[in-house]
Amino acid sequence: MEPNRVLIVDDEQDFRSLLLEALESMGYTVEGAESAEKALELIKQRHFAVIFTDLNMPGGQSGLELLKAIEVFDPKAFTILMTGYATTEAAVQALKRGAYDFIQKPFKLAELEASLVRALGHYKTLRENEAYQSRLEEMVMERTQEILGLKEDIEKLFEGFVQASVTAIEARDPSTSGHSSRVADLTVGLAEVVNQTPNGPYGPLHFSDQQIKEIRYASLLHDFGKVGVREQVLVKAKKLEPERLERILQRLYQRDLEIAVSLVEKAWDEGAEREAGQFQRLLQERRQESQRLVELIQRCNEPQVLPREIADRMDELELLDFMHFEGRSERVLESDDVAALRIPKGSLSSDERDEINSHVTHTFRFLSQIPWTKGLAELPAIAYAHHERLNGKGYPRGLTSELIPPQSKLMAVADVYDALVASDRPYKVAVTVAKSLQILEDETKAGLLDPEVFRLFLDARIYELTLHRIQG
Repeated sequence: MEPNRVLIVDDEQDFRSLLLEALESMGYTVEGAESAEKALELIKQRHFAVIFTDLNMPGGQSGLELLKAIEVFDPKAFTILMTGYATTEAAVQALKRGAYDFIQKPFKLAELEASLVRALGHYKTLRENEAYQSRLEEMVMERTQEILGLKEDIEKLFEGFVQASVTAIEARDPSTSGHSSRVADLTVGLAEVVNQTPNGPYGPLHFSDQQIKEIRYASLLHDFGKVGVREQVLVKAKKLEPERLERILQRLYQRDLEIAVSLVEKAWDEGAEREAGQFQRLLQERRQESQRLVELIQRCNEPQVLPREIADRMDELELLDFMHFEGRSERVLESDDVAALRIPKGSLSSDERDEINSHVTHTFRFLSQIPWTKGLAELPAIAYAHHERLNGKGYPRGLTSELIPPQSKLMAVADVYDALVASDRPYKVAVTVAKSLQILEDETKAGLLDPEVFRLFLDARIYELTLHRIQG
């Protein structure tokens, strides 16, 4: 370990030499300088723990001026002023200039050593404190890096969880593949536009980077509750499931067979002669008549709005019967089949629509179980309200505008838009962008969607963010 150097600055050579010899004999590493200028040259070259300097040095800088210079070039050095003209004013000036101690000439060597020991003790304590502080700062830095690494790991974990959840949603409902990520892009785009809008209802609102991330995660996970909805309801493209329609058509065919057999038996009972191909001819006639019923059923089965003239013809379908294999007469269309075909719009019954709508509550319950970090704490509530509407006619809670989080209002516009323009839904055809925007405007005027959010969506052309993904 390098020894603590001591510097003696005095213009009297004999006095300076005496001090050098005395301190060296005590084991100190000592150097001397005959002037303040020479002392500064040495100080610039190496560090001195303690510097003794005379106050008055004719022909150059004074001791007080040297003290001031030392503060600039080596502020860690302890300075002790020596003078034969001790006054209170001189002592005060020395201390103001940063001197550690003040010794009046002539002094005994023991006094000098005592002052040196005190200075070196204090110097050592300060250097040890600095070393401790430096090590402490290093430890804090190391710990900070560990925490930052842990934070990054947690963020990667959340990101992986969110992406895995989206994959699970899309596996459950492949028809809406890509919907969650598109809604996230649109909603985040709206949030960024809000941040750039100084005026209007959203002018005072500004989303932090963490809140933007929260909005993105909430958008990606807004439909996660679909994992709690039956798959046949999620992907239901027609009013009747394929196996149910197949069963009805098979019963119609059996009914045709029964009627054809009955007509042949009746003819024979009335004395008619047997004719080759008679049964097949009668069956074909029945099939032609039944084809009209099949077309009616197929038209009713489509998810579009049920035309009035078709709805009026449903009564004849309810009366069709056939002979069960156990020998009893049963309806070709069961009551559930008739109810499904009478659905006025879409492919879902009231109960099935309620089941679909329940995905929002499933989403909230699921997301509420996750210990989100403080910056993501509002995520479940944001996702929970994305189907609420300003006039209270949304679901699941019927919230009105003031109770709906602004993030959810952004997501609502993005969600409706993407559902309209999406081309991968089996139960609907894609709506053009222009028509979709018109529908959004209509829903805004009806008090469902936020008019300011729609204006930003339109003016900033947010809808263009996902055009390449829905038209590709």
